[in-house]
Parts: sequence; C-alpha cells; structure tokens
Amino acid sequence: MLNRFEDIFEASKDAIGYASLDGAILLINQAFIELTGFSREELLRMNVRDLIPEQHKEQRDRVVAQVLQTCEPAEYEIDYLRKNGSQVPVSITVFAVKGDDGKPTGFAAIIRDLTERMRAEELFRLVVESSPSGMLMVDESGTILLVNRQIEQLFGYERAELIGQLVEMLVPQRVRSHHAGDRDEFFAHSEHRAMGKGRDLYGVRKDGQEFRLEIGLNPVLTQGGMRVLASVVDISERKRAEQTLQKERDFIDAVLETAGTLVVVLDREGRIQRFNRACEQTTGYSSEEVMGRYVWDLFLSPDEVDGVKGVFKRLLGGEPRNDYENYWKGKDGLLRRISWSNTVLTDSNGKVDYIVAVGIDVTDFKHMQEQLRKTEQIAELGTLASGMAHEIGTPMNVILGRAEYLLKRTADEGMKKGLTTIIMQIERITKVMTQLLAFARRRTPERRIVDLGAIVDETLDIFQDRITHSRITVEKAIEADVPAVSADRDQLIQVLINLVINSLHAMPEGGRLRLSLDREDSHVRLGVSDTGHGMPEEIRSKIFEPFFTTKDFGKGTGLGLTVVKGIVEEHGGTIAVESVVGKGTTFWIRLPVDEAQTAAISHPIPLPG
Repeated sequence: MLNRFEDIFEASKDAIGYASLDGAILLINQAFIELTGFSREELLRMNVRDLIPEQHKEQRDRVVAQVLQTCEPAEYEIDYLRKNGSQVPVSITVFAVKGDDGKPTGFAAIIRDLTERMRAEELFRLVVESSPSGMLMVDESGTILLVNRQIEQLFGYERAELIGQLVEMLVPQRVRSHHAGDRDEFFAHSEHRAMGKGRDLYGVRKDGQEFRLEIGLNPVLTQGGMRVLASVVDISERKRAEQTLQKERDFIDAVLETAGTLVVVLDREGRIQRFNRACEQTTGYSSEEVMGRYVWDLFLSPDEVDGVKGVFKRLLGGEPRNDYENYWKGKDGLLRRISWSNTVLTDSNGKVDYIVAVGIDVTDFKHMQEQLRKTEQIAELGTLASGMAHEIGTPMNVILGRAEYLLKRTADEGMKKGLTTIIMQIERITKVMTQLLAFARRRTPERRIVDLGAIVDETLDIFQDRITHSRITVEKAIEADVPAVSADRDQLIQVLINLVINSLHAMPEGGRLRLSLDREDSHVRLGVSDTGHGMPEEIRSKIFEPFFTTKDFGKGTGLGLTVVKGIVEEHGGTIAVESVVGKGTTFWIRLPVDEAQTAAISHPIPLPG
C-alpha cells in the first residue's frame, strides 16, 4: 500500500512538498524538482521560505499561520523562485499535517504551475483588447470585471471608472430595472443559451447621450463562477441607413399601391413576388393569396398561356422591354382585357432577376369603342328608318285602309280570313317601324307632373282581359304619400306596357304579376315582378342591348327593352333587373324626385274586402 502511495505521489503533475513547522523541506516529488530546477538533495537542505520572493513572503507566512491555527486548507497565488533566478507563477494549496495527538506536526502543499494559464489569459486579454467590438465581462451580480479599449471609446469612460461598477450604469435610466431582470434571467438559464441572440438596445454614454447598440452574450464558466462576456456594437449609423432605406421603400410602396395601374413583379420562374392594390381590385385576389404562385396558373385561360410564356421567354433572353395585351381572369371568373408594358430588372452581371409588368385595364375602353361602333350603327339606322317611315308607311296605310274596307263588305269567310291576316301583318310592320323610329329618333320628353300610381292603374286596365284569361293574379303594393315625378306621361306608359307584356310572356301557364311603388331616398321606385321562367346570367346581362331577343324569328325586334332603358335614362333614372331561373324576374325603375316641382300624392292602401 505504501509503494502504491509513493507511485501516485511521484506521478502527480502538480508539485507536492511536505515541510516541518519551521519550514524545513522534508519531502518532495519529481514535479516539485522540475518546477523549481533544484535537485532533490538541494531542496531537502532548503527552507520553504527560500523559494518565496521577498514581495510574497509576508503573504505566504500569513496563509501558513492561518492553516496551522485553523487546520483548514487554504489556497493562494504567488511567484516561486527557480534555481536560474527566474520566477514562475504558481497556485498553492496548503493544508496542515496532524500527529496522533491531533496537533499539527508540519504542513503540506500542492503547487500548480500557472504559466500556461497566465499565457492563455494574456492571449485572451490581447484578443479582447484588439477586438473591433466593445467587450466587457460581468459576474452574476452584474459587476463589471473586464472592459476593452472599444468599450472606453463607445461609452466615454476610463477603464478604472468602469471596473467594479454595476453594468446598469451603461444603460439608460428608464430601462435599468428591466435590464437587471433580463440579466438575472440570462444567468438563470445560460446553460440553455450558449450564445445570446443579437438584440437592439440603447446604451448611455458618460455625457448622457443615448445611442443604439447590439449585444451578443457568451456565458463563460470560470473557477470563480459563471461570467458573461458581452460583445457590444454601436449600430447608430446602420440604423440611420436602414431608416433611410426603409423610407425609400415605403415611398416606392406608396407609389405602387396608390397607382391606378396594375403592377405585378415576377421572378425568373414566373412566380408572383409583388401584387399591388390595383391588381387586387381588378382580380379580386389578395396579395397573400397569389404570392409565390405562377401567373399563368391563376389568371390566364388555357389558350393564352403559350403567348404569355413566349413574351416571358423573350424577356429572359435579353429583350429589355415589350408590350403585350391579353385577358386576365378574376376570382369571380370574369375576364378583363389588360394592356401590359413589360421590363426587366437585372443583377450586377446582367442576369435577369425580376420582370416588372405594368398594366392598364382597357376593358371599359374596349367596351366604349364597341358602344361607339354601335352608336354609329344606330345613327345610320336612324337615317335609314326615317326614310323607310315615309317610303313604307304611306303604301302600308293605303293597303291597310283597302283591306279594312274590303273586310267590312265581304261575306266570304275565306276572304275575311285572308284580309284579317293581311291587316295583322300590316299592323306588325307598322309596330316595327314605330319601334325603330322610337329607338333611332328618340324625342325629348315633354315633362309634366305625373302620378305614377295612376299610370300603374291605367296600364293594368289595358291588359285586364288578357290577364283574366291567362290565369294571372295581380298584386299591387302602392305605398302611401309617394311623391309625383316630373315626366313624359306617354313615354312612362310605353315603358310600363313593355315591361308588363314581357312579364305576361314569361308566364304562359299563369302566375303572379306584382307592381310596387314606393319612395327610396330621393327617388321613386317602381317595380314590375313576375313568377315566370326567369333568365340565366348570360341572357340577363344582354337584355338591354339593341336587337337582342330570345323570341323566335319574326316574333320580336329586340328593341323593346332598349327603348325602355333609353326612356328611363332620358328622365335621369335607372333601370335594373333581378332574375332567378325558375322563380321569376323583377325590373326596378328609379326616377328622381324633384321636390321643387312635385308634391306628394297619397294613394290609400286598399283594405281587404
């Protein structure tokens, strides 16, 4: 057992020695010899105090006396003298060796060479000192233990003014209490955060000036406990540059978002990277819904994809800009015609990064062009109709008169049937000519104060027999005190007649016809509703167009509702239609109330019975 102890004693890398109470060296190991440079024989003739430089002897004697008195080990750091006259930094742990009576008979020491640690600490100091970032170290209480030159320059303090002070002195007064809590939280959980995340904070200089800084935190475990090494960077200039850049971006964003034109930015693959408000309003899609998706997957019909991809390929191939026009399909399925001006954004090597497309919605312009074309056609039709009215009207009147004359004087039933057919066809021709003239040469309304309730009653009287024989129920909803309007009475009767006829045609098997009249803000609203077959959207959207009709050839001119719409608009009003297939159709006419020229006319609501 003794041999084993001697082997451990000699194998120790730390120097170990044993001395008597007066300091005479009695026992040493090989590491002790190597540390001091003296031989074993030389050391065994020496006193421990011979190895202690003068400046450390008092400290050594005080520690040894304390150990012998308390019999408790103690640790201290001093320099040791070597045989060659040099000194080596060491850490010494001293403990008393007791006899059988429990009293100290000598003391032993374990001495560790601190040269490498000192070298590492010096290297660390040089690294910290030369760091371009401010570096400071604090303990768990927040006391500053170390600062480098950059910290002095950043905060305006001398090093001596900072060491030993709480780190909160470098934090603005308004956040010091919060900072202390954050610091405690970090120390409590530093084992889970090897590197603190960069955070934008404020520091305060010695002169009271605040500045923006960023802090990185590194927990460091030392013999003295946990320490935190903080790297501090002044980011004031960077923040100012970021704010300037952000203002420029905000300005560009504001321009793009308030522009009336469509702006869409695509990457090299055709994925949407930017989609401004005009694009959202035109398509019904939000930016979030389309971001990162391919433009041809969202907005293009299949027959337009190849054309758009061709334009895209030319831009990627070096064409700096081009123009193109195509249809975009919105979220509601409707198509809008867009005229595009496309350009590219390249990187420093000239490679295309993005494609910027600026578009103008020309759907309404195209519609206006079509309307202009129709207007020109109508003008030509008006000229033609005026001439035909005279050229056809006169002989038709003569034929009609002779046919009616012969019909009264013949007794032959076959002749009567033929003459009746002639009269009916002449009346049809006359009706067509009248509608053509009404459509092409609409006269200015001759306005007077008109009671719409009376017009409703008069129109229903005209169709009374037909309504009775068609199994149609009439419902009137005439609101009391509906104002009269300033209008052309004959033209309004023509409007109502056309709408009622349409409703009757829509209910060949019978149904319910409802006419309503009420006030809606500054307008009088007239409604004509039926429970007929209704209309699908593709028909409903076209019913006011000239010559559009769903009736069989020879049974309608397609001008009735066009004339109705024209008359209503001549009176400053509007007409709208609601229709559901299989449930019926409702026309709503709104005519403005002229309070200065019209007076309220009360229409008592009919009572049951």
